[in-house]
Amino acid sequence: MGAMNACSLCKRGKRKCNRGRPSCANCSRLGKTCTYSEDSLVNPAPDDSWQPRSHADSMRSVGVASINTFLGFGSMDPASIQQSTGDLVLKIFGSWRNVLDVSTSFFTGTHQRLSAISKLRFLGELQSITATPKADFAALCLAILLIEQRPETKATDMLSSFYFHVKALINLIETVSGPSLNLLHGRSLMIFYELGHGLHTAAYISIGACARSARALGLDRKPWRLTDSSWDKLAREEEKRLWWAIVIMDRFVAMCNRDDVLVTKDPGPKDSLPIEDLLWSEGSTAAQIEPYINNPPLLDTSFNIAVGQMARECQVSHLVGRVVQLVYAPTTDIKFNTETARQLEHTLKAYLPLLSAEELSIGEYCGAFGMCNSALFILYEFMMSPNVAMTTSSEEIMQSIEHVAATGVAFAESSYHARHEHYPPEVYSPYLPYSLCQSAAVQHRLWRQTGHMSYKHNFYSVKRIIQQFTKRWKVAWQYLDVIEALEESGSPFAPLQTLVVPPRNLNI
Repeated sequence: MGAMNACSLCKRGKRKCNRGRPSCANCSRLGKTCTYSEDSLVNPAPDDSWQPRSHADSMRSVGVASINTFLGFGSMDPASIQQSTGDLVLKIFGSWRNVLDVSTSFFTGTHQRLSAISKLRFLGELQSITATPKADFAALCLAILLIEQRPETKATDMLSSFYFHVKALINLIETVSGPSLNLLHGRSLMIFYELGHGLHTAAYISIGACARSARALGLDRKPWRLTDSSWDKLAREEEKRLWWAIVIMDRFVAMCNRDDVLVTKDPGPKDSLPIEDLLWSEGSTAAQIEPYINNPPLLDTSFNIAVGQMARECQVSHLVGRVVQLVYAPTTDIKFNTETARQLEHTLKAYLPLLSAEELSIGEYCGAFGMCNSALFILYEFMMSPNVAMTTSSEEIMQSIEHVAATGVAFAESSYHARHEHYPPEVYSPYLPYSLCQSAAVQHRLWRQTGHMSYKHNFYSVKRIIQQFTKRWKVAWQYLDVIEALEESGSPFAPLQTLVVPPRNLNI
């Protein structure tokens, strides 16, 4: 008989729990026995130092007045910057405990959607924050505080002075002391913040600087492929995850900006993928994780073999990159364009039911689903252009678009309606609302063309789900504006890309 509520590990980590006994699916993968709240009267659970306070409590304890502190460093030598940055962090946070509270909120929330930072390494380095903190780590702590900010209303300005100061601080430290892994993590969090809050131009520019910094560190040479037993495998896995995070964001940003130029090279089929995210986040020792690091999945791992959330996003983003280059920079060879489009369509369509099933059973694959769905919408519109010579008619392609949109609606309804326990705002993926808006545009078009109330229901159902995303990401408000413009116009004929993709100068 299953438990009534989620186990303590899944509840703490905001993960979906199948409530199995003696262990749920997640705890079984970690080799742990579950602790359930209904058992606490008989077997009280031990105190867990990683049990976070509420997000709101953590933010209030930081000291809002200190967030707007100006970075007025006197001397530009590394030692002075290190001391000044450490002092700044403690002034903004107020105490070491507040740094721990905010980072705890991050690791149980946003980190599930950008799981590159090693929690083990971070906690070890956090112990130095009151003694001699390194400037790059102090900057990373500030970037974590920034990414934890949410829009309270549509009017909330995410282009805050704190955002500008953190971005400037990362640039300053990198200029004076050179690139580092912590600064690169900070840059990746800045991009995630920008694309999540609709700062499209900023994200478009930032991804280039981030990729250059990664290349300066040698991550493009993929040092994790080397098998020297003396190397720190945990560090190599962290480098790999960070590089892949940049690759994923690069392709998503390019797709949203209608740009075929990618700033990271295409991965090879035998490139290793990140290990399972749950192990990376909850592994208590490096020794526990190393066996999995030694046998990672590869990019060409068959789609019907289970891999972690980030690994699946890597596979899908690779296909997104190919779609972006085909659609926004087609060759003059129409036959090649046609064959490539068909191959990509076949592969992306094969992923959709798999990603839906993985999301419902595990609850972590909405980002990959969103990117896959968006790529298909863009690909289908391209297949109706003069750059390809499809044997199928426009009507058949429109039916395919309708099917993809219906799949997106079903996915969103099954994943997000009345399931707040599994999807609190902290773990919403910024990669999903784009595809939801595309699905809503198709439902609106079909509703206006046919008058069928099922399409109207789907349209407003997706609108309500996007409204949920406004609790975490301000970009969702931009997509709501698109949807409301559709309601006001009533036109069923606007192209998907015109309706959905924000112009580059939206936030300049």
